[in-house]
Amino acid sequence: MNALSPAKTEALEQIAAIAKEHDLTLDEIGAKLTQDAVKDKSGKWLTRLLGYLGAAFIFGGLALFIGMVWDDLNSASRVIITYGPGITAFLLGFIVLKDERFERASTPLFLKSAVLLPTGMFVFLQEYAEGNDAQLAAMIVFGILAVQFLVPFFVVRRTSLLFFGFLFWNTSVGIMMDRAGIDGDMLGITLGLSIMAVAWAIDKTVHRAIAPFYYFIGSLGFLWSVFEVVEGIPVIDLIFLPVTIVMMLVSTRMHSRTLLLVSTFALLGFLGYFTEEYFADVTGWPIALIIMGFMLIGVSAYAIRLGQNMKRT
Repeated sequence: MNALSPAKTEALEQIAAIAKEHDLTLDEIGAKLTQDAVKDKSGKWLTRLLGYLGAAFIFGGLALFIGMVWDDLNSASRVIITYGPGITAFLLGFIVLKDERFERASTPLFLKSAVLLPTGMFVFLQEYAEGNDAQLAAMIVFGILAVQFLVPFFVVRRTSLLFFGFLFWNTSVGIMMDRAGIDGDMLGITLGLSIMAVAWAIDKTVHRAIAPFYYFIGSLGFLWSVFEVVEGIPVIDLIFLPVTIVMMLVSTRMHSRTLLLVSTFALLGFLGYFTEEYFADVTGWPIALIIMGFMLIGVSAYAIRLGQNMKRT
């Protein structure tokens, strides 16, 4: 244990003298310190909430004003009034990173830029570009934004940049795959698996806070696409059952409760689909409902046990 500095030692002696003089116990001192800490935390929370609400009102008022004067603006003004605030917020996000007191302000600034930049870019294309290929325009816009957010991320290592950059990247890739004629179900399976794989890699870094969101998006897209492929095909549709079970087991390997939740609900939904598809019009329908009930209870218990194991790990 490190020795205390002379200043701290003197301060502790003064605290001990005051406590002895006023007959204060350690519990009373600790309770007071805890109470003050809670008050400080509550005050900061309220200040932050009011700040976000104020920013939301400003943003909403700006949007309403733009809508009111939109028809009176020329092309250049429309681009400036939409793209300008976005690029300004983007640059301010990097400027505040230079001061530790304002680092947290970078996240709402990057959020604002992630909303305004694509809007401004679409307005620019609408005003100045020729043609009506909306799919190509979206692929170009989101591809540029993916590069714009991901390249700076490797310099400043801000989680918000990674979140929006990866979101724009997947949007652009999805549009490109659809434009290439890839079947929608195969697109969902491929993109869902890739998103989950990247989320697993992110989950091992300091940016793990965004991993649950991408676990949810990736697993939902993957399982939904697999179900769309096998739905209504006798015997083949049973493939979905082991797929969901494997996903539940994979969730324990990834230590992801989000992935476990999605796969569990997918399994429960499949059991409901299967009983309705093959047993709804037979005399054993009540028995099938009872069997499905026991299966649901078993699946729920198993999912809870897996979640508890992940928590202990």
